[in-house]
Amino acid sequence: MEPRLDEYEAVVRRVEGFAAAVSERRAADMACRAGCDACCQVRLEVSAVEAAAVRRALEQLPGAARDAVRERARSGDPARCVMLDEAGRCAIYGARPLVCRTQGLPLRYPAGFVPADAVGLDLGQRGQATWCPLNFTERAPAGADVLDAELVDQLLAVVNQRYCAATGEDPLARIALEALAAS
Repeated sequence: MEPRLDEYEAVVRRVEGFAAAVSERRAADMACRAGCDACCQVRLEVSAVEAAAVRRALEQLPGAARDAVRERARSGDPARCVMLDEAGRCAIYGARPLVCRTQGLPLRYPAGFVPADAVGLDLGQRGQATWCPLNFTERAPAGADVLDAELVDQLLAVVNQRYCAATGEDPLARIALEALAAS
């Protein structure tokens, strides 16, 4: 295992556990499902530690799937994630970056961070929350449904810093998924 990738995977497990609990508790309020790719209409860059996880996942793809990702990297839609196949499914779903894992969930940010028209829930001094407009359309999320996005970002930064200290990579570098897919 690559240096410190185990720490990244521990953060992923925590986020996945939180997401699973929200999905179980609020299943009727969650529209997220296979093929729902509204949040994937973006070109994404990741940290060095996340890039390592993506590289490993790409290496483990069957040849035809890996070739399809590479082809999308060369000729794909610049406004659509290169990892999405034609059916809107992620080729590296099990290794998708943290930002992808949190999309759709109610995310808490510091007050003033989220544009006013995107704020769905004011948490007072604890910040503001936003979520995918396809989710929680009938009933707003409760406090227990809100993931602290700032904390997740801080954990990722620490894990990435430690990973980069072990590998010699630049902890401030951002790596485009297209570049990872093309290599």
